[in-house]
Amino acid sequence: MKKLLLVLIYLIAAGIGFWLGLNKTRPPRKLETQRIEECLAIYINYKKDLDQVKLEKSLEAIALKPKDLEVIIDKFIYYRTNKSGLKQAMKFLELFKKGANLQVDKVETITGMKQEPFRLDAEILAVFETNPKLIEEAFET
Repeated sequence: MKKLLLVLIYLIAAGIGFWLGLNKTRPPRKLETQRIEECLAIYINYKKDLDQVKLEKSLEAIALKPKDLEVIIDKFIYYRTNKSGLKQAMKFLELFKKGANLQVDKVETITGMKQEPFRLDAEILAVFETNPKLIEEAFET
């Protein structure tokens, strides 16, 4: 009986140690939303003047291609129209910020971004947290 109790105590201690190791020792990730915010500003300007040449030059200035802008805008539209998807993704965002390694079926990236699972979505979702007025301006017209 004592041995069984001792084994149980060791298992509980190992479980607590494993949990602490997973949740408390990972370095947090920094998200840089500047390029995503610049994409939204470019999109806002493009909607006003519909100048394709100006759009390409603006994207070139931040080292992006028109296809990258399309991917970013599609993701914003998806999250704005799918509130349950946005809510679930925000939970993933918190895990991502804490350093969790998220496994995804497909890794989508844009030019110049690390090919890391959920990175693009995380930066887009971070804009929902930090600059919701910019999103409203881009899509509420």
